Amino acid sequence: MLLLVPVVNFYVAPALGHLVSLLVMLTAFAYALAIILQNKKRVAESISEQAENSDFAFTKIILNMLSRSWHLLAIAYFAGLLLVTAIRPEDALPVMLQASMQTLLAIVVGLFISALLTQVISRQVQVPDELKARFPALQARLNEFIPTSLKIVRLVIMLVVFAFVLDAWSLFNFTAWLSSESGSRVLGTVLTVVIILLIAKLTWIAFASWVEHKLSPTGRGIASARQQTLLKLLSNAVMIALIVFTVMISLAELGLNIGPLIAGAGVVGLAIGFGAQTLVKDVITGIFIQLENAINTGDVVTADNITGTAENLTIRSLGLRDRFGTYHLIPFSSITTVSNYMRGYGYHVGDYGVAYREDTDEVTTHLRTAFDELMSDPEQSKDVMDELEVQGVSALADSAVNIRVRIKTLPGSQWSVGRAYNRLVKRHLDAAGIEIPFPHMTLYFGQNKDGSAPPVPLNLVSTQASRNAEKGLEQQPDEARSNPQSGTDFDEV
Repeated sequence: MLLLVPVVNFYVAPALGHLVSLLVMLTAFAYALAIILQNKKRVAESISEQAENSDFAFTKIILNMLSRSWHLLAIAYFAGLLLVTAIRPEDALPVMLQASMQTLLAIVVGLFISALLTQVISRQVQVPDELKARFPALQARLNEFIPTSLKIVRLVIMLVVFAFVLDAWSLFNFTAWLSSESGSRVLGTVLTVVIILLIAKLTWIAFASWVEHKLSPTGRGIASARQQTLLKLLSNAVMIALIVFTVMISLAELGLNIGPLIAGAGVVGLAIGFGAQTLVKDVITGIFIQLENAINTGDVVTADNITGTAENLTIRSLGLRDRFGTYHLIPFSSITTVSNYMRGYGYHVGDYGVAYREDTDEVTTHLRTAFDELMSDPEQSKDVMDELEVQGVSALADSAVNIRVRIKTLPGSQWSVGRAYNRLVKRHLDAAGIEIPFPHMTLYFGQNKDGSAPPVPLNLVSTQASRNAEKGLEQQPDEARSNPQSGTDFDEV
């Protein structure tokens, strides 16, 4: 093409030179077609192997498509070269050569950058040990975020390479489009959206790492149940807010009017609020219960007239396990009063009844002695926070005098301390001969106005007389009948 055709054109005729160039290109096309068909299967297998080894889904799809159609693209390339030679023989070769070189250069540069990014993606980000101790999940989040970002960058590079290839074959003027107003606007919008997404993602990584730092065991101790619940609630709220604001700002940058969208979302939210009032009430009440630190996981509480241990605490409901092992799920909207037995300290309040004939001062002395013995037990004394508080006689009851004492304990220990103290009180009062009365009944038969009482009709039956009656011995001495108590034990009244 560079030697024979110009010689024929100069010494013979241009028409013959055009025919010679056409014959040369036909020969080259036939040779290229034979080479392509001979290597069709081998090249397809090689490209398929590259697709299997790729960890990027988009690259895998492109390579699989290329493995099935690479020969068609190659044949189309040489067919285009033949066609351009036939139509524009004077500048066909320079044009095809320039387009081919530009295509080859774009592909080589794109593959180089893609390979470089692949090497970066394959490496794990290493966080310093000090930073890892403060933020345990930061390294995992970075190793999840950076490869994803690099994959997106690699996709953009492939699109740019494709645009340069189209520009090389005059199918799309990429440089002119970039310098145009529409191209600048699209490129600026895309970069702005990418920056917005990048800032949102980095903000979420920073906030989530801070939350995990607060929840993880540190030198200041493990986060309380209230802190865990509040931080998880705050984390969910921040995530939802970031998603909403990022989507709204991105849509606005893309040129969409988000005013009707916000209005529609407000109407939908209002409708959902009216349709799910109980759920909204549960959530709002749960938020305030958490903010006021009314219940934490592990606390013994009374809620909705149910007493038990708080096992599960969400933004909507409270899970209680009572002393029988029954699990109760209580929505926050049904809770009007919360009684928490695990705040600061607890009290064992004991009312101990003794008989009216007992000396209350002596009883108080024995109650203090029982408390002293309780404090000698290491297992019980560690739960007691103060000395015994004797509040005195609390009531003059029907059959007993009640003396009230109170023991201050650690929260949650008031029941075990109370049981141990009750056992010791019973032992000490029994040892001192002090009666702990049970219910008694006094019979009153009435009284006349003059002060005399009517006689009580009593029927005394002797055991001996009963036995004699059973034996049929009716004859008894007159003295026995006139005085039935003589020589007889009366067992029944």
